[in-house]
Amino acid sequence: MMDYRRRMFRGAKIEDCIEDFIQMEQTTREQMNEDSGGFSLIAKGMNNAYRYVINRMVRDFEYKKGELSLKMKFEELEKLFRRLSHNNMEQSKKNLYETIQESYYKEDIPEEAMEDVKELSPDFQKGMFEGMSFAYEQVANYISILVSNSNQLTDKSATDLVALITSNSIVKNEEIVEESETYQQGFVGGMKASFNLSKMEVEEKFNLNNSVQSNE
Repeated sequence: MMDYRRRMFRGAKIEDCIEDFIQMEQTTREQMNEDSGGFSLIAKGMNNAYRYVINRMVRDFEYKKGELSLKMKFEELEKLFRRLSHNNMEQSKKNLYETIQESYYKEDIPEEAMEDVKELSPDFQKGMFEGMSFAYEQVANYISILVSNSNQLTDKSATDLVALITSNSIVKNEEIVEESETYQQGFVGGMKASFNLSKMEVEEKFNLNNSVQSNE
């Protein structure tokens, strides 16, 4: 009977259910710390219930929490990069100087930097943000393929992702384009910047730099 249950629930992607309960457990844990009074007690009771369900499901269906959290890390990164892609595409439709002027943090930006931004051509700005959007979308797609085609993710999966990003011809090209006039120049520069930033984000998320140093 237990084998039958496992097969049936695996077909229904039980890992998605476990992830949902983990998210709810985390939410109620935050509510416990932030709220006071009766609602805090309710959040505590719900948190205990969610933790019980998670532990029971992980045990009954032979899932490892480490593997589950690893998958969640990849999915969180995918969501991050898709959000960055969307935000940069939206920014490509606006003037960067005007956006900064409306920003709360504009006083923290040096005047020289503001002048440089003001001098950027509209074509270059549009190309730069669309290039950044494209690169973030590409990395998100890399992650989506990696997760969907892997029955069991490992720490090496993160290393493989970094290798995939750095293998891109734009990233490998060390030529620096100093001009900032045309759409194409902006697009290439934006792509290169976002691919490199994505690589750093993945390395930080999975502590890859620390792993390399410890192996040395």
